Parts: sequence; structure tokens; C-alpha cells
Amino acid sequence: MARQRPADTPYFSARLKNRLREALTMRSVLIEAPSGYGKTTVVQNYIHPHLPRDTAWVRHVGAEESPQAAWRRFCQAVRKIDEPTGRTLLGLGLPDEDNAGDVAALLREMDSAQPAWLVLDDFQHIAPLAPMAVWKALLEHDSPLVRVAVVTRALEPCVMPYEKSGYLRLDVADLRLTEGETREYAAHAGITLAEEEAAELHRRAEGWMIALALHLRRWRETGGFAAASGLEGLLRDVIWNGLDDAGRDFLLRLSPFECFSSRQASFLLDRDHLPRKTMTALQRNALLRFDAAQGLYYPHSTLLEFTRKAFAQLPDARQRAALYAAGGWCAAEGDWEAAISFYYRLRDFERILSLDLAGMEGNRLLDMPDVPYTTALADIAANCTRGMKLRHPVSAIQLAFELLSQGCYEEFGALFADMTELVETAPMPEPRRDYLRGELLLVEAFSRYNDIAEMGRRMHRASELTGGRTALVALDNSWTFGNASVLFMYHSETGRLDGECADMKTYCPYYFAMTQGHGSGAPELMEAECLLYRGDAAMAQVHACKARHEAALRGQASILIGAEFVLGRAAMLRGDADALVDALDAMTAIANAHPQKTNRMAADMARSYLMSLLDRPHHMAEWLREGAPGAFTKRLFTPAVPFANLCRARYLLLAGKPEILLGEHDAAMGLAAALRYPLALLHGHVHNAAAWMLRGERTMAASALQQAMDMALPDGLLLPLAENHACIAPLLEDLAPSMASGASGASGFAASVRALGQRMEEGRKAIADRLYSPRGVFGLSRREYETASLAAQGLSNTEIAGQLFLSPNTVKTHLKTAYRKTGATSRTALRQMLRQTPPQ
Repeated sequence: MARQRPADTPYFSARLKNRLREALTMRSVLIEAPSGYGKTTVVQNYIHPHLPRDTAWVRHVGAEESPQAAWRRFCQAVRKIDEPTGRTLLGLGLPDEDNAGDVAALLREMDSAQPAWLVLDDFQHIAPLAPMAVWKALLEHDSPLVRVAVVTRALEPCVMPYEKSGYLRLDVADLRLTEGETREYAAHAGITLAEEEAAELHRRAEGWMIALALHLRRWRETGGFAAASGLEGLLRDVIWNGLDDAGRDFLLRLSPFECFSSRQASFLLDRDHLPRKTMTALQRNALLRFDAAQGLYYPHSTLLEFTRKAFAQLPDARQRAALYAAGGWCAAEGDWEAAISFYYRLRDFERILSLDLAGMEGNRLLDMPDVPYTTALADIAANCTRGMKLRHPVSAIQLAFELLSQGCYEEFGALFADMTELVETAPMPEPRRDYLRGELLLVEAFSRYNDIAEMGRRMHRASELTGGRTALVALDNSWTFGNASVLFMYHSETGRLDGECADMKTYCPYYFAMTQGHGSGAPELMEAECLLYRGDAAMAQVHACKARHEAALRGQASILIGAEFVLGRAAMLRGDADALVDALDAMTAIANAHPQKTNRMAADMARSYLMSLLDRPHHMAEWLREGAPGAFTKRLFTPAVPFANLCRARYLLLAGKPEILLGEHDAAMGLAAALRYPLALLHGHVHNAAAWMLRGERTMAASALQQAMDMALPDGLLLPLAENHACIAPLLEDLAPSMASGASGASGFAASVRALGQRMEEGRKAIADRLYSPRGVFGLSRREYETASLAAQGLSNTEIAGQLFLSPNTVKTHLKTAYRKTGATSRTALRQMLRQTPPQ
């Protein structure tokens, strides 16, 4: 009958072992089955122990958490294998339609200096973070030293619906035990079963590993199988009912977490250390796996689901006590986002404000699943009492600042008014009152965008009141909101450009002092753009270099991109192909080094604009070319949308689609007028004139050009007209008589436009002849072009190496050169760049 001994090693059938021996040599392994089939055991207790000692083992366990938090944790896991790749992925943020290609390329090219395994357990939780094409790129990575294992419940669609050389897929058929294997498993656990007993066990468990384990545990305790059926019934019968109240309370209090440490468990149970009985129960519980390397206990997903259901049935007071303990743990560990999530569930707004929101970063302020960011912001603002705001005023002001940034103007106005009244009337030390007045003035300054003088006067006073330091602005936030041009943003009144540049120089230093240099280089950049728009490319280059130097000292990526954009446009006027390529390379490098979405969008727009000047519309970013209604507002902060509209208009002109441009014109001009963007209006009138010319409507075109001239003349802004000289030159001749008798300087202004337009065309031709010579697209050699073309088609580096008879390292070198020369940042962008005749 029953001869028993404790099982000390997991059981793997001979059939499964044969498959797992293959796994050890595979580039990637996918194990896909429902919960309880032993997927994690396979990875942890077979693959891991069979690896060489020098193999790095990085295991990431997916969890039910917000997408932002899940992506951050995944990137941190990648960093342990490939630091630069993980860091760049972290900067890129959640994969979306703009960066999914970049994410896929990075994961495909992930590498390691030593043999390494990246294990993604409970992958079903992180699979929705990115398109399956991204995860497919990870599984098809190019590194000879990296192995990837994905452990997941069933996915739809499957991330790897095939097996081929280098890839192994295991599923239920591989993991489910046969009747004979069930009997072997029992014997392995130290239990000898008669033939009919083994058949009964197999009938009850159906080859399901976790069910077998629970039935055999009951057999060991009682000599018979558990009476319960179904996994939940088995868990209740075999595990839950066998715990005392302390053991059940332990599991319930830990259930909000996917894993925990002994120290964390002690904190949540409010004990100095765990009782011996509890520690023994932890160590002998097969459904609670201990990861010695991390010092963490991982409850089996079935146990976790069971305890969470039990937790939801607890009296409200017990639930709240556990959630408060969980929030307290996260706060003590500095995990502010998780702490806020728990306190938000508790509707404890006081504790949320107590976490010093001013020290948190943007959209991580409220990082919760299933709760829209702006909804949560408004909810907290509406439920914070006067007393809460008085006790935590800086956090309340930060909350108001976030509401303003997110366009929640009504909620911002109400909270800002409350905080202003509170700061002026509540009893507090005068130095504290002055500091809070200063922070409120800084927030109010942002609400006066884009009037430099109005903003500047408030910033000056705010600097005095705060003692020259604010808690509201992070140094790595985009100063330009993702715009490619400072002048585009802050020139707000026609005829007053020189005064605006002077205001920028006067007031920006106060803001820089308060923020430790946020936006450094902006005054110099605005001056450079002013000179460039007036046709002085040489001095524009000097001031752009000054801006670049100031921005680099403080790591101001958005200003660096703007400075390179000026240098690129100046290079166009000089016909300097090398300088243009340098600017394109630099913008790509800046966006890669600081891959926040705002920086990537700004670099995309600047590069696309330069491509339009080269008459290469298909080399412009795809998202700008397609420009579906409302698409830009989903990608960009509102202040950057007009520049995207400008790029889109240039594409439509070059692509011969004037009807679409004219159809979109009014909406674009309406937004530009609402934002007080004269440059956007000026460009818009010029493009409108060019579109009417393409349509053969010369009278309409002349009217539009006259409006552009009226806006350009007061500030001497030649460049928008010169960059479109080829389209509007006949119109300038038509307007010549009226210019001669019109406003002072109009005739000379038109002559300057002609001269600058001719310089632009000469420069464009010289650069195009150099970059698009028979030697290749952007100077790519034939081998570089072939490599880039295959990469653009989606082939991996290994596949390219096989086709071209090159080494993988040579392929990487060619690709890096192709990215540098074209300015592309992903294989998708590279495909767009290569839409022209191959080199001869």
C-alpha cells in the first residue's frame, strides 16, 4: 500500500526531459499552459540548474499592476543583462505606435558580455504592454550569448506560434502527465500506489501537476485522496483548512503583493520577526516558492488568486487595515507610486498628499491600473479638505500644476484659487508663506504661456519669494513641450520680436536659477532662430553653438535638438552636406540618449522638416505624413501641435496634395491663432499660397501671399518665404508694383526674399547632389545599402549575415552606419528612408 518518504526534488517525466535538453541549446523557449502545470518549476528546477556557473540568470515575474509600472520593471530586468538597452527602453516609455519599431529593434539587438538567460515569468501580465511583433523581436534576438525564456498562460494571439531552428515551444501536451507518469510522480514523491490507486489519482488530477501535488499531500496526511474537486476546492480542502488563524491572516495580508520578503512579511504582520511556526509553514508550502537570489517568496498564482478572493470577502475594517499596512510598507521603501495606489483605494487623500507629490515625476504621480490619470488627479483635488491642503501645501500646489499641465483648466482654477486664499489667510510663519507664494506665482506664470513678459515678471518675483529654488520642476522635463523651435513658441506678437528676445534674456535667468538650469540655452536659441529667419545664417550658427553649449551643461535635450535644427537649416543655406548630416546625426543621438517621448517627437519633426527642404517627402516621419485628424493631439502636448501641422503641410505640398492641405488649413490656423503663434500663421499663409498655385488659382494664391508678407515684414522674417521660393516666385513678381508703392521697405524685403530663396535652392541642390549621388542613398555604400534594406524588411541580424555572407558584427557595423547617415532611428523609419532607386 503506502510507503512514504518526503519528496526533495521536482519530478520531470522522461518525455519532458528530452524536450528540456533541447531547451538548453535554444535561443528562445516559450512555455505556454494554464496555471498549475509546472511551468515555473521547469524553468527554475531544470533549466537553471543545468546551466554553466558563469551564466547570468535574470528572472522577471509579471504582475497585475499599471502598464507604466510593469514596463519599468521589465526594463530594469533587461538592464541587468544589457545596461544601455534597458536604460534606453526605460527612457522610451511604454511602447506605442510611435516607438514600437524602436523598441523592437532594441530588443532584437540586445546583447550581453557573458552568457545570460532572461526569464519572463507570468508573461501574460506584460504581454499587453506591446504589440506581439515587439515580443517576437525579443524572442528572435541576435545575440549568441543571450537566451530568453517566456513562461505564460495561453496568449491570443500566440507570441511564437511556430517552432524552428533555435526556438522551442512547450505547451500543455508536453507538461500534462500520462497515467504511467502519474504513477512515477507519486513514487518520486515517496508514495507507492497500487495500479487502481494510480488510475484513480490520474482520473482526479487529469495529469495536472498542481492537482497531483495537492492530492498526494492529502494522501501523505490521511492515506486517501482529497474529496474536493476543482482547483479552488482542492486549495480550500488541502491548504486553507489546514492553516490556523495566524497562517490565514498571514496569507491574506500578503495577498496584495505578487511576492514578498521576510522583512516585508514582518512589517505587514506588525511583528519584529516571523514566528517559527509561520516560517516552517512557508518553507514546507509547495505553493510558496522561495527565490534565494532575490530573497523573495513567490506565491503560486493559483494560491494568490484564491487568497485575493478570500481577502475580498473580509470585513471592511480588516481589508482597510491590510491595505494601510501595504501602503505604509511601500511608502517606507520609497515606492511612492505603489503607496498612492493603495491609499487611493482607501480614499485616504491625506496620506496621498503626505507623500510629497512635488518630488514625483509627471505621469508617475498616480500610476494605477484602470484609473485614467486626469480622472484620478481631479478626484484627489476635489476631495482634499482645507486642512489637508494646509498640512501639505507643496503637494497641493504640485497637484494644481499637474492639472494645468494636463489641460484640466476648470479643476486647476478651483484648486489654484483655494491654495491662493489658504496661503494668504492661514496662520503660518512668514518665510513659509513667502515660499508658498513663490511656488504659486511660478504655477501662475505657466498659466500665462506664451507671453514672455507676463511669465517672466512672475518668475522673477517667484525666485525672490522661494529663495531661488522650486520643488515643482524636474530638470529632465522637456522645456519646449516637444516643440522643435523656441521661436515658434515664444514669438507671440507681430512687430515685437526684438522686444521678445530681450524679454527672454531678461527673465529666463530667474527661472534657470529656480530650476537648476531647466531650459538653459533657450535665450541663445531664440536669438539664433531670429537671426536665421532674417537670413543671417553665419551669426545664427554662432548663437546656435552657444545655445548648444549652455544646454549641454545642464542636459537640456529639447534645447539641444532645437540648436541642431538651426544648424541644419543654416547648413542648407550654405550647401554644406557634411554639416547637415552632422545635425541629423546629432538629433538622432540626442533623442536616443534622452528618449522621452517629447524629445523623440521634436527630433522627428526637426529631421522631417529638413528632409522636406531637401525635397524628400517620403523621408519624413510616417506619423507626420499620415496626420489623421486628431492624431497629433494624441501624440503631442498642444503647444507642439502647430509645428507638426507645419511639417504635415510641407509634406502635402511636396507630395502634390494641395487639396488636402487646403482642407486642413483652417483648423491648423485656428489653433495657431488661439496659441498666439505668429510664425505658425506666417508659414500657414505661405503654404496656403503655394497650395493655391499648385491648383492654378493665382488670385487666391496672391491674396494668401500678401497676408504672409504683411506678417513677415514688421519683423523682417525672410526664411518662411525663402524656403518656399520655388512655389511663390511668380507671385512675388505679381506683387512687385504694389510693394513699390506700399509700405516702407516692402520692395527691398521682396528682393531679400528672392536672394535668400536663391541661396536656399543652390544649397539644396549642392547637398542633394552630394547625398543622393550614384554612390548611394545618403552616401551608403552598396553593402551598407543591402544590409539596411534587409533590416528594413524585418530580417534579423543573423538572417542578414546569412544572406550576405557577413559576420553578425559586420552587419551591426553596417546598420549603425546606415542609421547615422540616414537619420533613421528604427527599422520602420529606415524602410521609409530607402524608398528610392538602389545605388548603381
